[in-house]
Amino acid sequence: MAPEILGILIWISFGLFFVGVGCHVINIGRKQYAQSDRITDTNTTSISSLQPGTIGIEGIAHPAEDATVRKSPIEMDDALVAHVTVEKNTASEGTNWKIIHEETIQEPIIVDDKTGEIRVEFPLDGELIVEQMQTEVHSGHEPPERIQRYIETELNVDEAPRRRYGPVGVGEHRRYTEEVIKPGENVYVLGTAREIQGSGGEQMYLIDEPTEAGDFILSDKSRDEVAQQLKQIGIKRLAAGGLFVFIGTLCISLPWLFS
Repeated sequence: MAPEILGILIWISFGLFFVGVGCHVINIGRKQYAQSDRITDTNTTSISSLQPGTIGIEGIAHPAEDATVRKSPIEMDDALVAHVTVEKNTASEGTNWKIIHEETIQEPIIVDDKTGEIRVEFPLDGELIVEQMQTEVHSGHEPPERIQRYIETELNVDEAPRRRYGPVGVGEHRRYTEEVIKPGENVYVLGTAREIQGSGGEQMYLIDEPTEAGDFILSDKSRDEVAQQLKQIGIKRLAAGGLFVFIGTLCISLPWLFS
C-alpha cells in the first residue's frame, strides 16, 4: 500500500508543478494580449495637437539639448537608450535562463513627427521593444571580442568559468542581449504626457510616466508592428500555458484512472 501511495503522491506533485507553471505562463500571455489591445485602441496623435494624458506618438528620435549620445555597452553603437541583459544556464543547452545582470542607460529624447516636437524620458520600469542583438557563449567556449571587452569594462559581470576536456566544454552557458534606440531612428512611444515649463517660460509637453494601465513603451517599430508582436507572443504563451495545465491535470488524474 505504501509504494502505491508514494507513486500517487509523485504523480500529483508532478501534476501540480505543471499546472502551476502553466497558470503562470497563461497569466503572462493574457497580460501581453491585453496590452496589445490597449495599444491598438490608443490612436497615434500628431504632436502639434496632443493633450495631457495617455498618448501614442510616432516620429524620429533625436538627443535633447541636455543629452549626451553614449555608446551602447556591447555593440558600441550610438545610443539614446540601451538595455543589456546577461543570463546564465549551467546546462550546455536549455531554456532555464537566469538573469545575473541588467543595466539600462537612457538620455532624454526629442521625438519629431514633422508637426512638432516632444521630450521623452525613458523610465527605468519602461518597456523597450526593439530588435535584439543577442550573443550566446556556450560552455567552455571563448567569448567573442566584443563580449570579452564588455566583461572587462563592466565590474558587475565576471568572466564565466570554463574548462575543456578534449571536445567537451564545461562551465556556464551564457547569453548576452542588447537593445538600443539610436539617434535618427523612427520610434513609437506610448505613455502619459504632461505639461512642463520650458527654459524660456513656454509651455511644453513631456512623456516620462506610464499610462493608467501601467504601459510605457519605447520601440523602433510602428504601433501596428508592436501590437502585432505582443499579440503573437501572447497567443503562443496562452497556448503553451494551456498545454502545461493539460499535462499537469493528466498527471494528477492518471493514478485515479488506473486505480
